[in-house]
Amino acid sequence: MKGAVIGLAVVGVAWGGYSLVSRSMQRGTLPQKLQTGWFYAEGSCSRLLSHQGAFSFSMSEQTVEAIKSKGIDFFTDINDPKNQATRLYFYGEWKETPVPASFFSDGLPPNLHCGQEHSWLWPNGIPEALKRPGSFYQESGNTRRLFVLPELSLVVGSASDR
Repeated sequence: MKGAVIGLAVVGVAWGGYSLVSRSMQRGTLPQKLQTGWFYAEGSCSRLLSHQGAFSFSMSEQTVEAIKSKGIDFFTDINDPKNQATRLYFYGEWKETPVPASFFSDGLPPNLHCGQEHSWLWPNGIPEALKRPGSFYQESGNTRRLFVLPELSLVVGSASDR
């Protein structure tokens, strides 16, 4: 019995450590100008030696207000050294929503279904926000996308290595 308790404690600490490191790495892929808040959700469809998933962070009220005020112009200096991500992962031209209808050809934009299906905390309203004006996104090839949704106060990343 004592060994089982110790084993569960070790697994719990390891899982907690992994979660914190993963969250920190994901936050590092976001431009620092997108000041994030406390909320975080992540859903993964990953399999052995493959990653596929989505994550979401809340944005600070200050960031949301600046985006609503400036629109697409908010992103003009996002790649300046003081504003850019500490880990270059998402890149590309910033565009305004609505996203192309082809994003929804398989139901949800690629990899967002992982968040919706594999996270108890996944926020509602993301697909609807992507279909309306007022949000922004960038594509890094066909496998990585970053969505900034001011009406939901969220920044959402989706990625796949395949």
